[in-house]
Amino acid sequence: MSFKLGLYDFFAQLIGGSFFLAAILYVLQKVMPLPITILDASASQLVILGTVAYVVGYAASRIAYYWYGLWLPENLHGRIVESLSHELRAKMNVEIRELDWYTLAAFIKKHNLDMAQDVVQYHAVSMMLRSTSLGLLVFAAIFFIELIFFTSNIAGQILLSVTCLVTSILLIQEAVRYHEFFFRSIYQSVIALLLEADQLSTMFKDKPAA
Repeated sequence: MSFKLGLYDFFAQLIGGSFFLAAILYVLQKVMPLPITILDASASQLVILGTVAYVVGYAASRIAYYWYGLWLPENLHGRIVESLSHELRAKMNVEIRELDWYTLAAFIKKHNLDMAQDVVQYHAVSMMLRSTSLGLLVFAAIFFIELIFFTSNIAGQILLSVTCLVTSILLIQEAVRYHEFFFRSIYQSVIALLLEADQLSTMFKDKPAA
């Protein structure tokens, strides 16, 4: 199961890096003809490209985090904790407070790998979406530069640039949403691991009639 957790991170970096690598190859293709294309690449060459895409994705994820930070609501972590605390206080008289998410994730992994897998999925998807979003933003910038300096197909270039920009914005908003899912699932999983069965059962009891 730990192997699966590593795979989520690997594919998140690989997919995000593929967009950055595609942007780099697109620019290089404009400057000089490349000796091969993806369709002509052998299996070993595809493995090399995949490795390069992973490395590029790993490096680009650091840059993508700043782009992502522009869309991240202020004090998202604290607001999620406050919302969950309010729900638990009303239903079960349980209080929670804000803690380091990495520590909580490690606690979940130690006690229940299946649950940790579900939690890490949200984080991996968020990371993939924010890197992909920035990659598409780079493509939008490339197409816009081509529009100004190099192309006569103005309508087509505008369409490409705007499509990449809009898709990039939609993806970064989804990345924020999955980031919220990640935080909520961390606390919900820890609560499920710590609560006694009789405490948990109170959540499903019918409320008394007025």
